[in-house]
Amino acid sequence: MELLVAVLAGFAVAAVTAPVGISGAVLLLPVQISALGMHGPAVSATNLLYNVVATPLGLSRLVRTARGHGTEMLVAAVAAVPCAVAGAAVRVTWLSDPAHFRALLAVLMLGMGARLLVVRRARAAAPPPPDTRGGTRPRDGRSLLALAAGGAALFGAAVGIGGGSLLSPLLIGAAGWLTARAAVVALTTTLTTSVVGLTAYALFDRIGFGAAPAAPDWSVGLALGAGGALGSLVGIRLSRHLGEQPLRFLLGALITVTGVVYLVGVLH
Repeated sequence: MELLVAVLAGFAVAAVTAPVGISGAVLLLPVQISALGMHGPAVSATNLLYNVVATPLGLSRLVRTARGHGTEMLVAAVAAVPCAVAGAAVRVTWLSDPAHFRALLAVLMLGMGARLLVVRRARAAAPPPPDTRGGTRPRDGRSLLALAAGGAALFGAAVGIGGGSLLSPLLIGAAGWLTARAAVVALTTTLTTSVVGLTAYALFDRIGFGAAPAAPDWSVGLALGAGGALGSLVGIRLSRHLGEQPLRFLLGALITVTGVVYLVGVLH
């Protein structure tokens, strides 16, 4: 029954979140903590395992429909690697305190939800044009992307959400990217962060660094990921009929409500 719940939960959240560049892991944290009774850094590690299984299919589909962003994907992936290791280290030390973890989770979810609810459709999908006077606008843009992806990976690995759920709203709302362009870069960041972060958690558990358990629950993570892989394909197909705005609003509302519930729990 536990694995069936995991499969269904993974499918449901991925169907809503994958089309806007979010793996769905942020909404699976409450499922693990409340419904499945998991605790400690293993919750974050299991969420990253979900991302490793669920993200590649959706990412491959997005790559085929959003060509021309190879450089941006590479920049985001390279920036995510060291930050993912650092994020896992923070989780097994300072964030091993459940109160600290729940408070950070509530703040992140409220911020993400608010951003998704208020952001408007971007006016242009193309990257900024090169500076014909010899400037460095493209390089500056890559530097800012690397900084944003690194920060998203740091928090994403620590909480267990991968980072795309933080990066995608930022790219859409602050940088003015279209959802399709932001989604492929955000999911690339999520997959890189998840692979590296999961490896770090398993290593920390093996050598006894920080709080235990830090290794993922492999059966739950794989079940979540199997459902998520199917859900992401359904969600991407669904988005072609519904459009971006309804899915973005629904996702923003779900994340905001969940964040409010966690914040109320922390305050009480």
